[in-house]
Amino acid sequence: MAHHHVPRLEDTKTTLDGLGPRLFAVSALIGVIGLAATFGLGLSQGDGLRHFGFSYLINFAFFLSISLGAMFFMPIMYVTRASWNVVMRRLAEVTAAVMPLLAVLAIPVIIFAGQIYGWADPAVAGSHAMSHKAAYLSKNMFILRWVIYFCIWTGYSWFFWKTSVKQDSSGDVGLTRRLENYSGFALMICALSVAAASFDLLMSINPLWFSTMFGVYYWAGGFVTFWAVMTLFTMGLQNTGRMRGIVTPEHFHDYGKAMFAFTFFWGYIAFSQYMLYWYANIPEETHWFLIRSQNGWGMTGMVIIFATFMLPFAGLISRYAKRSRKMLAFWAFWIIVAQWINLYWVVMPQFSDSFVFSPMDVTAFFGIGGLWLAGITKLAMGNSLVPTGDPRLEESLRFENA
Repeated sequence: MAHHHVPRLEDTKTTLDGLGPRLFAVSALIGVIGLAATFGLGLSQGDGLRHFGFSYLINFAFFLSISLGAMFFMPIMYVTRASWNVVMRRLAEVTAAVMPLLAVLAIPVIIFAGQIYGWADPAVAGSHAMSHKAAYLSKNMFILRWVIYFCIWTGYSWFFWKTSVKQDSSGDVGLTRRLENYSGFALMICALSVAAASFDLLMSINPLWFSTMFGVYYWAGGFVTFWAVMTLFTMGLQNTGRMRGIVTPEHFHDYGKAMFAFTFFWGYIAFSQYMLYWYANIPEETHWFLIRSQNGWGMTGMVIIFATFMLPFAGLISRYAKRSRKMLAFWAFWIIVAQWINLYWVVMPQFSDSFVFSPMDVTAFFGIGGLWLAGITKLAMGNSLVPTGDPRLEESLRFENA
C-alpha cells in the first residue's frame, strides 16, 4: 500500500467558533417557526389536533431514530476497537447526547396519545383481544416506560460523550479501556430498550398487531439514516473550513460502506418481516400489511421498496460512488428522504385508510429537526469537534482503505 501524507489537526479548524452561535440561532428559529406552523395547521383541521398528533409522531420518531443510531455507533466502535472512526466520533457523540432535548420533545406524543394510539380508545381497550395487554398498554405505564427509556439513553450517551471530552484534556488511555469495558453491556441494554420503545412508539398505534422483528426494522432504518446524516454533517463542516484534510476520501469511503451495508440490512429485515406474515397468512397478523397495500398506500409501499432499498443499493455498490463527494452526498440525502417516507407509511395508514398528505407533515419535520439540530450544535460548542485525546486518533488520521 502506498504511503500518503498524514494529515495534522493543526492544519484545520476543529471547533465551531463563530459558526456555533449562528447555526444554533438559525436552527432554533426554524424549529420554533416549524412547530408553530404545524400547530396552527393542526388547529385548522378541526379534528381535535388528531392529524397534528400523527404528523408530530412521524417526525419525532424519525429524529429519535437518528440519535439512537448514534448511541449504538459509539459502543460498537469501542467493542470492535475500530480506529478509522475516531476522527469523526465526536459528531456522533453530540448527536446521541441530545437525548434530554428529545425527552422534552416526547411530551406532545404523551399529551396526544389519546388521538394517536389505538389502546387509548375505550372501545379497543375493552375488547377481548386487548384483555391480556390492558395492563401494559395504559397511559400511566406508557409514561413510566418512556421515563425509563430516556434515563437509560441519556445516561449512556452522556457517559460516552463526557468521558471522551474529559480525555481531550487528560489524554488518559485508561478512559478508553473504561469505555470499552462498558460498551458490551451498553449494547445489550440499549438494544432491549430501543426494541421496547419502538413497540410503544410505533407498533402500539395498532395495539392488535404485533411483530418481534419491528424493533430491528425501526433500528435499522435509524442506523442507516444516522450514517447519511453523519456524511452530510461532515461535508457541511468541511464546506465551512472545519475538519478539512483530516476526514479524507478514505473515511468517506467507509461512510459509504456503512450506508450500503445497512441499506441492505434494512431491506433484508423489511422483506423477512413481510414474507413471514405473507407465508403464515393469519388474519390478525396480515391486516397491518393489508391496510398498507390499498387505497394509495400500496403505491407508497412500492415507492419505498425502490427508494429505500433497490436504488441506494445499486447506487452505492461501486467503489467510485463511495469515494465521490457529490455522489455520496446525493445518496445520503436520498436515504434521509426515503427513510422518512418509510416512517410515514408505517404511521399514517392508522390515521386514514386512504393516502393522505398535509403540509403539516413537512412543517413538523423542520420544527422538530430544527430544534434537534440546535440542540446538537449547543452540545458541540465549546469543545473540539475531534476527540483529540483518543489514543487511536493518530491511527485514524493515517487510515487507508484496502
